[in-house]
Amino acid sequence: MGTQDSSSALLNDIESRWDDYKSHLDLFYSLALHHPPKARRFYEDTLEHEISTLRARSLTLQELNFAAFQTAKLQAKNRAKQSTLGVMLVAAVALAVGLIGSYAISRRAIQPLRDLTDSVKELKAGHLDTHIPIHGADEIADLGFEFNRMTERLRAFEEMNVNEIVREKQKSEAIIESIDDPLLLFDAEGRLLHLNKAAEVITGHSHESALGRSLSDLFRSKDVRRNVEHAIERAAKELVRPAATLEEMISAAPPIVSLTSGGHTRHFRIRVARIVAGQNGGSATREMPVAGVLVLFTDITHFKELDQMKSDFIAKVSHEFRTPLTSMTMSLDILGDELVGALNREQHDIIDTSKDDARRLSKLIRDLLTLSRLESSADTKATEEVIDVQQATEQLVRSMQPMYRERKLRLDVDGMVSGRFKITQEHYVSVLSNLLSNALKYTPSGGSVSISTKWNEQTSELSLIVRDTGVGIAPADQERIFEKFVQIKHRDSSTPGSVGLGLAIVREIAARYGGRVELESAVGKGSAFTVRFRVERIPVSEPAITISSQKEA
Repeated sequence: MGTQDSSSALLNDIESRWDDYKSHLDLFYSLALHHPPKARRFYEDTLEHEISTLRARSLTLQELNFAAFQTAKLQAKNRAKQSTLGVMLVAAVALAVGLIGSYAISRRAIQPLRDLTDSVKELKAGHLDTHIPIHGADEIADLGFEFNRMTERLRAFEEMNVNEIVREKQKSEAIIESIDDPLLLFDAEGRLLHLNKAAEVITGHSHESALGRSLSDLFRSKDVRRNVEHAIERAAKELVRPAATLEEMISAAPPIVSLTSGGHTRHFRIRVARIVAGQNGGSATREMPVAGVLVLFTDITHFKELDQMKSDFIAKVSHEFRTPLTSMTMSLDILGDELVGALNREQHDIIDTSKDDARRLSKLIRDLLTLSRLESSADTKATEEVIDVQQATEQLVRSMQPMYRERKLRLDVDGMVSGRFKITQEHYVSVLSNLLSNALKYTPSGGSVSISTKWNEQTSELSLIVRDTGVGIAPADQERIFEKFVQIKHRDSSTPGSVGLGLAIVREIAARYGGRVELESAVGKGSAFTVRFRVERIPVSEPAITISSQKEA
């Protein structure tokens, strides 16, 4: 208030002096026009003093105004700061009240959902008697009501499903017990889950003592364990890709094991089925989890005995045929050489025809005896010799060149591996002669046949390859040409006398050496037979044994 009063008084004083100054200024102008000297003295004595006084008063007023402005500014800042603090305090109080209220409201709204979540977890754990208390009539209450209805239906369904499972289990056990062949069921970890009465006999364990055992604990025979494990591995491969090639189809055949119990030997063919979880009737794949493995021992003892009787009968009959056939052949040679009298042209033709038939019959008997000998001694190791494969091949090729030239066919030896190998001469020559005879029979005139051998150091396999440009073999026939007495007839074949034993002998001999036979063929494009022997390559320092002629059984 003091500053404002001083400013008002000073302003009044300035206005009064300003009025005086203006009146004196008019007088100064009048004197300046008429009396300049007086005007100068008047200016120095009066106007100059008034101007100085007005300037001083104006500066004082300016200082007062500036001081008043600074004071007002400070007051405004203080009021603004106080207002800001007040607003922030009010906002903080409002925020705190809002958070507390929101937490209380959300907790009250979310609590039913938490109860529902906990109930779902209990239901997931298998507690079907879970029940949610219902409060209010909002949407969450409706959800809780439907949840309680669902748990009631699930509980009723479980009771019904358990009874159905029990019935199915009893049915499955009855079916398993009714199977005459031994049957074993393993879980995914290889532990026995179930076996029937027939399986108890071959394992020597009762149902109670066998449960939970592994395969190695059930069978003492290493061969049986190995065959079952191999069958399980093949079943796993067939989930992804079934056997397609001839080699895969032969190797995928179920293994056969022999078990002796009570002095009686029984033969079984092992079949394996993998039980895949979540299959639902669709095709199984390797990625699907395995729930169990079913192993079935099919009793083929009767068929084995019949096969052995057939082989013994064929061997005995063939052996009995050899003596009279040899006598007949000698008699025909004597007649053909005219040692007992001269023959005319027609008689010579009849004798030559009879000699050809006798030779074909002799070859058939020789093949039957060879096959019978291989089958009867399949479990014994062959008498192996050290031979020069290249020399044995060239020797056989020289003996068969006349027949190939007669049919206007070219027979080449290409890419022969050098060295000596531990293999029976008779077996090697028999394999090669049968393959060359087939190529001769099914290759048209003007075609070619090539022979080559390869050695794989890593697998110790000697491969014999015979390629021809013949008529080829249809895919459907490739699956059965290695069976006994199977012969593919073709209109271009002109070599009679074969009964389809050559390739069966080839496969048996290859199996004797732990090998296999592979076939690549297409109709009209020829065939390629590859016979693989697992043999030992002999160093050069050891002598080789080469037999010039094939032994007869």
